[in-house]
Amino acid sequence: METISLFFLVFVLGLRHGLDADHLAFIDGQTRYNWRMGSSFARWVGTLFSLGHGGMVAVTAGILGMVIENFSFPAYFDNIASWVSIISLFLIGTLNTYNLLRTKNNHEEFQLSGLKGKFIPKIAKGTTNPFLIILVGALFALAAETVSQTAVWTLAAGKAGGYTPFFLGLVFMFGMMITDTIDSMIVYKMVNQSSKIGQAASRLMGWVIVVLAYGVSFYLTFTFFNPWAELDFEVVGIILFIFLVASFIFVTTRSKGSNIEIN
Repeated sequence: METISLFFLVFVLGLRHGLDADHLAFIDGQTRYNWRMGSSFARWVGTLFSLGHGGMVAVTAGILGMVIENFSFPAYFDNIASWVSIISLFLIGTLNTYNLLRTKNNHEEFQLSGLKGKFIPKIAKGTTNPFLIILVGALFALAAETVSQTAVWTLAAGKAGGYTPFFLGLVFMFGMMITDTIDSMIVYKMVNQSSKIGQAASRLMGWVIVVLAYGVSFYLTFTFFNPWAELDFEVVGIILFIFLVASFIFVTTRSKGSNIEIN
């Protein structure tokens, strides 16, 4: 029963990880680029990215499962990981708020921005090569917070079985793939709208991501100082996933409504 619960937790972690603003920013940019280039992979950018990212997580989990069986993290590890997440999310929220306001004043096209994307080689920021997108996803998985999160549930797997960490990694990948695929599908749908409608929808989704980034950052900060207010992680992950899907549906519906009015 504990093993089933752990698999469910890791699946929810995958759903939640797919909402990482850096993921959404990269997928947003690559989907738009592939759409402009007429690539047949445009709507599957999120799937390709999560395949590489999740595959690397699964491999990392398998390796960690073999080498850290008797390892335990120091007491301060959770505190460091929490503050890295809090600061990263706050910076991402601030960066996208700035870009939303700047592009509105300058009448420019808005595009989501992330932190990890700043370190991607220029050749990978605009590519129609599906293998390069998979590779970038794998590189994103080498970030410290991803490896540390993987290590936590690898340790939680304990002695459930030699291959359990690897299979947990695949479950994590599946959850993340659902979220990231939905994201690229919606971005693809938005860019297929007329220029004015597509931009309005993109800006609306931009504000959704800002609210998401700030909301999770403030929640993590509050619960850090007030542990009594912390919800079960499964509940938080599912709430965030439902929130994003509901936002996507709202944006799509609103775009369709605007399109009907124009026609």
